[in-house]
Amino acid sequence: MRRLVFVPLLAALVLAFGGSARAEIYEWTDASGRLHFSQDLAQVPPEQRARAVQAARAPKTHDPLQIYTAPSSPGPGSLGVTAGGAMRSGRAMRIPFERRGTLMKVDVLLNGRVKAPFYIDTGASGVSIPFAVLQQLGIRIGPDTPRMRSRTANGIVSEPVVELRSVQLGPARVMNVRAAVSSSMDIGLLGGAFFNNFVYQVDAAAGVITLTPNARVRAGLDQDQWRQKFEAVRQPLAKLEAYIDKGGFLDKGRVRELEQHREQLRASLEKLEAQANHAGVPRGWRR
Repeated sequence: MRRLVFVPLLAALVLAFGGSARAEIYEWTDASGRLHFSQDLAQVPPEQRARAVQAARAPKTHDPLQIYTAPSSPGPGSLGVTAGGAMRSGRAMRIPFERRGTLMKVDVLLNGRVKAPFYIDTGASGVSIPFAVLQQLGIRIGPDTPRMRSRTANGIVSEPVVELRSVQLGPARVMNVRAAVSSSMDIGLLGGAFFNNFVYQVDAAAGVITLTPNARVRAGLDQDQWRQKFEAVRQPLAKLEAYIDKGGFLDKGRVRELEQHREQLRASLEKLEAQANHAGVPRGWRR
């Protein structure tokens, strides 16, 4: 019987982000009791900003790392992948990796067309992709590209965040994966944004990682986290719609402004629904 061990975690990088990026809608009430909405925090009065930010970002989602062990390695298996990336069979997938000291190196297929080397890093909550690989994918970073702060061996850095259409390791594919872009790395890191979709085991002696789809997770998020994502959009949308309906005293310019915010929220909800459909998220997880 082979002894199952988990390779030590990479300490060079810890990524701290969850689901898809979204525009935050800040709301506040002025001295006259008028309710305001804005996507620009600079437009919020300084004394109102802390409360507006707290309201806009609640409820927060978490991306817990899931690690599972077993007394022995599962036998070989195969698994079909749906167009949406949801694994419908519970059979295990055995994927070989290359040992690099204490590290596990694998080849990952990105967006169905670019293959690049990655280190498996179960200690990272996300995925990190080298800038050179991003160029191969034809993805450009612009002034509107969201950014995130991450901790590296050289301190805190700010990195662009992009969404990869698909990330595939062997037959295991996950759709719509957020990735931080690193200009200092030659090899990417494959972390929880990918592995949280699976129950996984590492057989270091055989050089094999075994992945079994996690039926309690879709696109890296569990039922509660998906509900929180939907609530984070639906709650301000419902509040804004109610305010517009009762806002007969508002001037036309103000109504147009609020209606624009409403359409932005509706578009965000439609996008979230599309992402959930793509990931095979059950309807009951969206309420």
